[in-house]
Amino acid sequence: MVKKILEDGSECKKCREVSERLSANDEMKFIDYIAYADVKNPESEGFLLANKHSIDTAPFFVVKDGNSEQAYKTYLQLRKNAFNKIPDREDQAIEDKRNNSNQIDDEMYYF
Repeated sequence: MVKKILEDGSECKKCREVSERLSANDEMKFIDYIAYADVKNPESEGFLLANKHSIDTAPFFVVKDGNSEQAYKTYLQLRKNAFNKIPDREDQAIEDKRNNSNQIDDEMYYF
C-alpha cells in the first residue's frame, strides 16, 4: 500500500478513509507493507513507486505474486481483483467520490 504524507506529517484524508475500510473489512492483514509518498521528499519510496507504475493519486496498491507485480489505482480495484470480493455500496460510493473531481481536494488526493 502506498499512502501520501502531507506537509504537516499526517496521512491524506483518502488514505485514512481507505485504511479504515481495510480494517472494517478485516483486510489489513493482507497489507504486508506500507510505503509513503512524502510531499516534502519527491524521492521518497511512495513517489518512486508512483512513478514506476504511472499512478498520480493516493492511496494505491502494489501486489506482488512471485515474480509478477500488479498496481491497483483504487481500493475498489484491489477488492475486486486481488481479494476477489464483490464491491458493496460503500465501495462504490468511495469510487464514485474518487471519480467526481468536484468533491476531491487535490492536497489530499493527487501527488
